Amino acid sequence: MRDALSPKERLFAILDRKLVDRISVAQPMQSGTVELMHSSGAYWPDAHSDPELMAALAYEAYRIVGFESVRVPFDLNVEAEAMGCELDYGKGPNKGLDIQPSVEKPAMDAVDDFRGLKIPDPCKDGRMAVVLKAVEILKKRVPYTVPVIVGIVGPFMLAGQVRGVEAFMVELIRNPDSVVRILDIAYRVSLSYAHALARAGADCLSINDPTASPDMISPRHYDKFAKMYAQSLARNIPVRSILHICGNTNPILTKMAEVASGLSLSAQVDIAEAREKVGLGTALCGNISNEVLLFGDSSAIEENVKTCIGKGTDIICTECGIPPYTSTDNLKALAEAGKKFGVK
Repeated sequence: MRDALSPKERLFAILDRKLVDRISVAQPMQSGTVELMHSSGAYWPDAHSDPELMAALAYEAYRIVGFESVRVPFDLNVEAEAMGCELDYGKGPNKGLDIQPSVEKPAMDAVDDFRGLKIPDPCKDGRMAVVLKAVEILKKRVPYTVPVIVGIVGPFMLAGQVRGVEAFMVELIRNPDSVVRILDIAYRVSLSYAHALARAGADCLSINDPTASPDMISPRHYDKFAKMYAQSLARNIPVRSILHICGNTNPILTKMAEVASGLSLSAQVDIAEAREKVGLGTALCGNISNEVLLFGDSSAIEENVKTCIGKGTDIICTECGIPPYTSTDNLKALAEAGKKFGVK
């Protein structure tokens, strides 16, 4: 066992597959909740587009909950919006307070229609520039020993967003050559944004590629279309990365392990089985059930944490983005249990 490490040292060592004192309680997935909005005074939807508010809400998960990281942004549409997609920031009585933005209108009307597709400058365009500024703010606000994690979308998901996910999935089979043209553009945008984030101070990137899930495409299509772009992205950025794909990823776990040194797993995946498949050379992150986190009590959360640790998780965190109505008490129970029972 090594001497106690700082949160950043611990996260880096885990992703580099070195010995650590205990598991990490970093949070690579979205961490904004309604209660944390109240305590920070930073509310959605404004915190999606204002760098000061974005940083304030992200900081609250470290300050109040005890997560060993800060993480921005709170949705998966920053790149798509900058490329010309129109977003819905939430309607109804809560006016976006409890939901994340979603793509309302894709940037492309047809698979070969590139007229409305923008190639953004991440330092100037859309909310890319907002996230960069939020990272700079957080680098000054949090101790140097705490990692700043930034969520980006994988090129496969981004290509689907700008084309329209349903149409993209159909064309993946019927018109793969045109799909590859969109993927090539999405990859260039993702890589440019990732490098800008690294320059701004991001310590780790969480690459989110949910539409690459076996729930959406076949393992063969994942290997042919999604993996190579995410793998190239992870290999060509100067910071560490964690790959997250939603759903039952058992059929593609070994392929995912070729992309990044850390895998964020849904609760549908048994961590012990995942460890057996990917071996010791890949860090496993997760996979606290959002259902338990949202509706359970501290005892249920503690048991979930202990189970995940017993099966071999390296970073105890939620299976996906934290549900906005999760209580702060339950999040504290997660963080405290991870630190208590995760000693090596």
